[in-house]
Amino acid sequence: MNIEYIEDFIKVAEYQSLNQASKILNISTPALSKRIKSIEEYFESDLFYRTSRGIFLTENGKLVLNKVKTIKSDIDELKAQTLKNGDSTIRIGLLPSFSLYKWAEQKKEIINENLSIKIESNTQILLDHLHYGDIDVIIGDITATENSQLYSDILYREKYMVVFPITSNLRLSNNIFSNDLIDEQLLLLNPPCDTLAFIQKNFSKTKMNIEHKSDLESILANVKAEKGITIIPQSLIMRVESMNLLIKELENHSREIGLIAYNEEIAQKVWNILNE
Repeated sequence: MNIEYIEDFIKVAEYQSLNQASKILNISTPALSKRIKSIEEYFESDLFYRTSRGIFLTENGKLVLNKVKTIKSDIDELKAQTLKNGDSTIRIGLLPSFSLYKWAEQKKEIINENLSIKIESNTQILLDHLHYGDIDVIIGDITATENSQLYSDILYREKYMVVFPITSNLRLSNNIFSNDLIDEQLLLLNPPCDTLAFIQKNFSKTKMNIEHKSDLESILANVKAEKGITIIPQSLIMRVESMNLLIKELENHSREIGLIAYNEEIAQKVWNILNE
């Protein structure tokens, strides 16, 4: 049995719902269902029974749940202990918009000695890596997480910026609000995408004309060609400043970037490394 599926099993048992557990675990319902099936095949027994009201543990399922909870607790404790001993490099996942320039140049050596860095395009992919145990800590969008089991600590807040061509009527507005974007062609990265998740969460009642592109360079080229506008985090405006495009703050909206981990001690150790 894949040891990474233990948390999946525990969450399905806890919520008695594949749909609800998949949201908490940040994976699709079909993928979660396949993992549960894999666990049942390993034990050669039905561990859940399904009804219209939800998914519930069988007697064998209750037996397995008690044991895997103990196993998970032991693994978490062992992992935290090895990191506390200082012999392990902490695996950290970063967004491209996050830069270690926020810490002094002389700290780079300390960071490189203690942290193994993996960069992904969005927080959702990083959360998947965290869930699978590929990384120990994320520096990502805290507002994108809904898992109550995760520990988080804010590093900084940043605004969302609207990027548009110099011919756009948006140039006439002193302030840009979400309602000002209703008639605009909004260009965003293919999902999963942090900005798309932000829009879906905050503007669910506002109809947006969204078109997806494969990369930021393509988005900015299309904005330059007057084929639409885009929204980016403030930390990415350096990619735009030389393109003769206009940039204005999206009023009343920002995001929190910080440390995200299942283990608070590991997250605190990263915090200490970054602030030495």
